[in-house]
Amino acid sequence: MQMTGNPSILLSSVAWLLLTIDLAFCQAEPATVQLKLNENSLDPQVILAGSIEPAKELTLPANQPPSLLSEQATAPELQEGLIPQVYYLQAPAPSVLSSKEPVGGGVLLQSGAGQLRVSGAVSLLGVYGSDRTYVPWTPLFMLPPSLFGGDTRTFEAHARQSNLQFVYSGPEVAGWQTGAFGKFYFTSSSLTSDIYGFMPIVTFGEVRNEHFRFAAGLQPDLFAPRDPVVIPMTLLGGTGNAGTFRGQLRAEAFWKPTDAFQATLQTALSDPISTVLIDSSRRTTESDGIPNFEVRGVMGLGEIEPLAGGRKERPLELAVAGLVGRIRNAQILYSLDDIDPNIPIRSIIDIGGMSVDAKVNLTDRLGVIGEGYFGQGLGNYAGTIFQTFNSQTFQAIRGQGGFLEAFFYLSNRLHLHMGYGIDAALRQDLPVAPSAIAKNLAYYGCLFWDITPAIQYGVQVDYRDTDFAVLDDNTGWIVYNQFAIRF
Repeated sequence: MQMTGNPSILLSSVAWLLLTIDLAFCQAEPATVQLKLNENSLDPQVILAGSIEPAKELTLPANQPPSLLSEQATAPELQEGLIPQVYYLQAPAPSVLSSKEPVGGGVLLQSGAGQLRVSGAVSLLGVYGSDRTYVPWTPLFMLPPSLFGGDTRTFEAHARQSNLQFVYSGPEVAGWQTGAFGKFYFTSSSLTSDIYGFMPIVTFGEVRNEHFRFAAGLQPDLFAPRDPVVIPMTLLGGTGNAGTFRGQLRAEAFWKPTDAFQATLQTALSDPISTVLIDSSRRTTESDGIPNFEVRGVMGLGEIEPLAGGRKERPLELAVAGLVGRIRNAQILYSLDDIDPNIPIRSIIDIGGMSVDAKVNLTDRLGVIGEGYFGQGLGNYAGTIFQTFNSQTFQAIRGQGGFLEAFFYLSNRLHLHMGYGIDAALRQDLPVAPSAIAKNLAYYGCLFWDITPAIQYGVQVDYRDTDFAVLDDNTGWIVYNQFAIRF
């Protein structure tokens, strides 16, 4: 492979990468847990509002200002019925942080009705592309090369990955812990929008006890929910990482006979249409009147143990998921003369698929993440390169894809991720049209450096290859640089 584009930009990125590695090794290990900005891995069994402690009275020592208050301190004035008080929290020590708890820090609002933790990040992301992509500010796939041989390099700098996160822990009701979770990005209408706004990516309420959990709201799909650890918030969508976010009613059951084994069964009724990744202006399908059904079984093997970077996880997580549903489409008609007699005026598309995902911690520093899927009509689940049906035959498009990533923690402050993702649609299912894509793949490598618990720098390099069914194929290099401040 030959790198194309502006050599000075690419050499500058490599030089900065080497400098950051050298500086990171000179840093002392932090006393508090290192906060990771890239929290886009919204695995259903990980993001749980009820995982923070329920509301309780706090005692504030006379010689301790609110800015240093920990969750274990208490203030006598925080009694039921009073106006909520605001406290700034420090991150918890690694010994008390579990993989199922939200990252500490942020602002805590406490009252008799519960506690609300508000946290977030301010991000500046620069994206350089050696060739034009869709979309340049968060690339999903390459666009065909210029017909006139022109230079199509791009550069974008934006703060749309800045975000706010809310975790609410409510009162216990008849043995059930109540709670809610919300995460919002500063983008508009979809994750591929180039307009600033305030968009929910996940918002749900839940009730849970030791054995069961029920949740309703905007949630990650159960189908193919595991995500790679990368900088862009689109998370390799359309490049091997299927699964997105949609309105969903979910029920879960837990079985934990020993500390070394846990099984979870997850089921959901979900909206057939999602507009989180690509908005409705590009949609040519609609619901057929019934929800999709998703199911996932998860096994956790081995006892939860402390790992590098302040993580606490099991050695192995393995899951299998399935999906069934249907959607409706129709010919786009402006008059009766537009009717094509060779295809149905409207049709029903059956949606179905199966996914397998896993995470293996080989040592306390080294591990592997992977996911694979196959199915049909999965464009609305970010599968088969966002292609759901053939626009000429109105039949579902079949395909498969997946990603594999290896990660290594060089220290608690510095971790490296390298992987490969691919989406492929069956060529015989594709229309003879300029928009048809047969294959989309990417090799990627990224480095995250927690300069302090609140400041993070990340750099990522992708090599992308998009195979069009009709138009010329294209390849290109993408370089991401991100600075983020967590609070």
